[in-house]
Amino acid sequence: MADCSHCNEVLASPLACGGCESIFVATASLSPFEVFGLPVAARLDRSSLRKKLLKLQRLLHPDFHGAAGETMVDIAEHNTAEVNSAYEVLRDAAKRSSWIVEHLGGPSESAERQMPQAFLMEVMEWNETMEELKEHGNPAETKAGINELKAELNYQRAELIESTLDNTEAQLNQVAGATDLASIRRDLNAVRYIDRALGAIAAIELNLAQAS
Repeated sequence: MADCSHCNEVLASPLACGGCESIFVATASLSPFEVFGLPVAARLDRSSLRKKLLKLQRLLHPDFHGAAGETMVDIAEHNTAEVNSAYEVLRDAAKRSSWIVEHLGGPSESAERQMPQAFLMEVMEWNETMEELKEHGNPAETKAGINELKAELNYQRAELIESTLDNTEAQLNQVAGATDLASIRRDLNAVRYIDRALGAIAAIELNLAQAS
């Protein structure tokens, strides 16, 4: 990380200095990791990331720069939006891995839409279960089925995320025999499917609550 041009302290981010509290216009497009002054990594400490977010939000708050004029307020607002956008990527393991896959030259979501072959049979079973839950007439049994399916989906999601993080880190470290980037993308597609399925289950739960 570069030093501040005003006080020579190491910058908290290319967008702001924690020493003299100066803010800067980025001279180039910044990656989410660069915004937070972090090296590219699959695993991040979310507590430390949150602390960095709060620090940067304080440094960049437009109210602190009003006396410097409208231009500085505009810069502060723009930089705050950059920080918030970067945080949304870094805080989410799936989004973070997805960004790294593309950063390393792997396929985007639109370029690789398939899921792992072994995952497809489970998808069919989950889809059948959700259809049955929608049509089930017994609220108690429906609720029990929902809870069971949610537990299974959340377990599978956690397993996929851990595997994806391990494989993404191996790619970053250029480990011999590491899982290829297209396979990581397919695992991330499976995570996205599970997220959509959990959203559909939430809708079933809402309908059930409204009907009771």
